[in-house]
Amino acid sequence: MKYTITNTIDKPIDVVAAKFLEPDGALQWMEGLQKIERLSHKPYEVGAKSRFHSLHKNKKFVIDEIILEQNMPYQIKFGFTSSMGYNEVEMIFEQLNDNSTKQINNSYFQLKGIMKLLGPLMKGMFKKQSMKYLNAFKEFAEKKVIN
Repeated sequence: MKYTITNTIDKPIDVVAAKFLEPDGALQWMEGLQKIERLSHKPYEVGAKSRFHSLHKNKKFVIDEIILEQNMPYQIKFGFTSSMGYNEVEMIFEQLNDNSTKQINNSYFQLKGIMKLLGPLMKGMFKKQSMKYLNAFKEFAEKKVIN
């Protein structure tokens, strides 16, 4: 299963990339994420491995992440392994003008078990969840810092 979703963030690309690469930033915008366990390398370097501990609808999930590619501020690609299968997410950032950035999320899933059968039927739900994360990151990136 594959899909692409996009949004526009009202900040310059360098600000968006810096917010995306904050080592624990995802804890602030990724709903349900409880803890990020760094397993190797520096965060966001190619080959870096992390373990995400999440809670969704009172169920605990563990997802292992590896950085597959990284060309920030323009692009980063993740591989995720969980009990549902494997997926890759490529996040692309395109500068639209001095004050806005297009965020493109290309997602690819290799589901296993019952999810292999149900996944295609639930594509809309997967896209909706991904869009929820994109919008949450947009809000996080656009937030004004008050000193």
